[in-house]
Amino acid sequence: MNQRRIVLAAAVFTLAGLITFLVCLPSAFARQDIGLQVQGKLMATEPAPFIDGSRIMVPVREVAGNLGAEVTWDEEKQAVNIVKGEYQITLVIGQTQAVVNGETINLDAAPVIMAEKAMVPVRVLAEGLQVPVSWDSAARVVSLGKSALVAGSSLDFPPFEYKEGNDIVGFEIDLIKAIEEMWGEDIIIKDVSFDRLIPSLRSGEVDLIVSGITITEDRKKVIDFTEPYFVWSEMILSTKGADQDMGLGDLAGQKIAFQLGTTGQELVADLAEKYPDTQLLMFESLEEVWTAVEKGKADAAVISYPPTAHYLKNHPDNNLQMVGQIPSADSTGIAVRKGNQELLDKLNKSLKTLEENGTYDRLWEKWFGSGR
Repeated sequence: MNQRRIVLAAAVFTLAGLITFLVCLPSAFARQDIGLQVQGKLMATEPAPFIDGSRIMVPVREVAGNLGAEVTWDEEKQAVNIVKGEYQITLVIGQTQAVVNGETINLDAAPVIMAEKAMVPVRVLAEGLQVPVSWDSAARVVSLGKSALVAGSSLDFPPFEYKEGNDIVGFEIDLIKAIEEMWGEDIIIKDVSFDRLIPSLRSGEVDLIVSGITITEDRKKVIDFTEPYFVWSEMILSTKGADQDMGLGDLAGQKIAFQLGTTGQELVADLAEKYPDTQLLMFESLEEVWTAVEKGKADAAVISYPPTAHYLKNHPDNNLQMVGQIPSADSTGIAVRKGNQELLDKLNKSLKTLEENGTYDRLWEKWFGSGR
């Protein structure tokens, strides 16, 4: 009989432990850390904000403090008091009721202590201090107060913008960072495929486009552009020692390499039509074009300036050089939604300042070398 009781007690204990585990399991697995933005600035806090079930919890002192509120702690009552002018909030740890601007309200989640810091539902802070709150599900960032701008960029176009490990780098990324520094505001870079950039801008998913986007008359019908900050043309790539003044006509009758789908393809196709003995060598990637010229498979190539300048800068020991210049200029600008004149003027002013104070030249030399 005693043995049966022991077995039964053990079973009850095991079942109780299992029930406790299963009850806690959803909450533990649902909790996910997220990003935090207050007044347009991304913040790193410890502990980080998190989602637990359907609620977003944030560290009250850091968030309320950056919204201009005073935060005090009542140890005896285990209560947090937040005051900003006429706005007052009192929250008690473990309690699902709070006093907000003189009224008692019910909370979806009780404040908790984590790592000796009070974590509270974000919405009670936003409503109590009368500041806007938003949630970006794609970036997984909760924002209070003024929101940061989001720049759409297709991160597959070196040296303008691309990924290097986990880092986002490039000429235009540095340009945006310089603008951020001038404004004292964060601009979030969001990776968007190139074909979705304009739809994303028009729908409000992003606030601007920084992605080596060429200014065209068709695009200007649906979006607005800043003044051009990068004007470039197709160049002739040849081996070192070639005539610096070489023009497109000088390539007639030679073997010319080009990348599929580029302006260079159109230019050499027109040349071959006029001079049928010209041989055209088509490649899918720029790397293949560079290799063809360096190894003598092609006499020259017609290529885009920016990526080739970046390649030559980082490979000074090769036998390649860009010569001549083909009169087919493309202008690049930052795009904003049609009619957003305030942002457009602000960006144009900043670009002009970066040009005047030498920042633009330093970025050019960093990514493309000298010779602007």
